[in-house]
Amino acid sequence: MLSFGDFPDYYQGILGAPACQQKPRRCDLAAGILTDDAAGTVTFHLSQADPDFLYKLALPMAAPAPPGAAGHFMDRAPFLPGTGPYMISQYRPGSSLTLVRNPHFRQWSYAAQPAGYPNVIRIEHVADPGQQQSAVETGRADLMDISGDPDNQLYGPLAIRYPTRIHSAVDLDLSYLFLNTRQPPFTSLKARQALNYAIDRGRIIQLLHLGSPGQATPTCQVLPPGYTGHQPYCPYTADPQDGAWHGPDLATAKQLAQESGTTQVPVTVWNIIGKPVGAYLVQVLRQLGYRATVRNVTLDQLHPAIHNPRSKSQLGTVGWAADIPAASDFFLQTLTCRSFDRKSAFTANIAQFCDPHVDQLVGQAQAVQQTDPAAARKLWASIDRLVTNQAPWVPLYNESPVVTFTSARVGNYQESTWYQGPLFDQIWVQ
Repeated sequence: MLSFGDFPDYYQGILGAPACQQKPRRCDLAAGILTDDAAGTVTFHLSQADPDFLYKLALPMAAPAPPGAAGHFMDRAPFLPGTGPYMISQYRPGSSLTLVRNPHFRQWSYAAQPAGYPNVIRIEHVADPGQQQSAVETGRADLMDISGDPDNQLYGPLAIRYPTRIHSAVDLDLSYLFLNTRQPPFTSLKARQALNYAIDRGRIIQLLHLGSPGQATPTCQVLPPGYTGHQPYCPYTADPQDGAWHGPDLATAKQLAQESGTTQVPVTVWNIIGKPVGAYLVQVLRQLGYRATVRNVTLDQLHPAIHNPRSKSQLGTVGWAADIPAASDFFLQTLTCRSFDRKSAFTANIAQFCDPHVDQLVGQAQAVQQTDPAAARKLWASIDRLVTNQAPWVPLYNESPVVTFTSARVGNYQESTWYQGPLFDQIWVQ
């Protein structure tokens, strides 16, 4: 079951896929996907090499499904058959999900799909965080997600009391400000760089109550740590020396803003991460000489305003988390010329950024990724620096996508960096 509507770029290399995108009802992938039931194989034919294709096949929208499978949410039995070590035995909407061992599963590869440890995995919805915490503390439950902890009420006390039972994933999510490179004042490179220098990333982390260890790390660049090609780099900081952000440089920011000749331009900030952050961003813009105002909106209100290629929104708070463990996913979808099409109704390139040199380097990095990984890493690092210098974004901080609290009886806790969550089947309880 391949979804072309929402993620066409991921699978458009399959022969026949572009036609499916244009005319879904006449979709024919016979030339691109060949199955052999006797051999138990599926062969994909691509129009060109794609070093990230296997990662893309691991995404939920590429999950195998039998012919005639429902294309809608299924909330009652019979559920679709699975290929993993567990299957759904019961689902109560808004209440619980129970998984039991799949009697038909045979482990064929420990690395790819290992057998699980628990006999039963039960996920229950409990609205009250206090009840969740009590259940995990007393061993009546084994894990709770505290990623969305408002105002850091849970994380701090739990981290002090149970330091070995708090698990934070690698900081892979990037929160940033997009700067519309086709709308004044951010058509000016110096104006974009000025805001990068002026923003106090540490202040924003404090305003969002993300200051506890392991929650958020200030950054100036596109690629988060852990991605191929990541090399610490931060030109927009006071005392730049080690690639880390040390603090804002307001003097340099004001000088660049004046040199840009764009001061006094009205700027509207689209903000979804809290009124204190919106007020702070307005304050910084006014310090640089801009006539700034803020629109505090919901995510549903933000999307139509910024993802339309004809959008005239200048600046906003957004985030990006790659779907696959590849540097390409931080650039291809959001920061290349080919990711911006004015004729489309939607673009993920909300900065409307286009630099043909970046596209050229991205193509080169993808071409050598399989045959010369070292060369690919150097290219991705160069791309990261080039885009950071062009400043279509103001990278703010990397954040751990998942933070969990476990019971004392949990052992072998493992987390998938790219799945962004605990591997329930690899956890055991004593």
